[in-house]
Amino acid sequence: MKLRPPTDAEKIGRILEEKEMPIQEMITLWTDVFPTLVIWSTEEIRQHLTELFEFSEEESDTLIEKYENLLQSKVSPSKEMTSLPNLDKINPDLHPIINILWEANVFLKRAEKCLDHSELLRYFYEGPENFEKTQFEKDDIKIQIQKVKDSINKKLTNYLDHSKEVAL
Repeated sequence: MKLRPPTDAEKIGRILEEKEMPIQEMITLWTDVFPTLVIWSTEEIRQHLTELFEFSEEESDTLIEKYENLLQSKVSPSKEMTSLPNLDKINPDLHPIINILWEANVFLKRAEKCLDHSELLRYFYEGPENFEKTQFEKDDIKIQIQKVKDSINKKLTNYLDHSKEVAL
């Protein structure tokens, strides 16, 4: 019999079920599901727990409490989030464009997260070759998303740099 790897929901479920789990094991399970490359807000974690992993509100509250009390300081990335630009100093005509580009960037980040969770669907494919094919397609989509994000970031940088030059 072939063993399957535990799903993300099962990993997080172990944190919920086991009362006396070593902190290092808890950190490993948590970071497998919520990578430290991303700065996760409590609301994003709650959304993933309830919508993606289908935990109840009570279970989600318990997990978030464990996260905030035991894990947050140990798994948070060392980088600080960059603040949004101060739009007061930018030409008001550019505000809608900049806001749309920021929203597009957020949407693309969420799309990437959804692609990462497609691993859960591995067992719905007829064979390993079909799954491998979709993995290659997923990787190609991620590359295309990254190109679009780079383009958006370049445009945002140009708009923000241009407004700084005009202000000087």
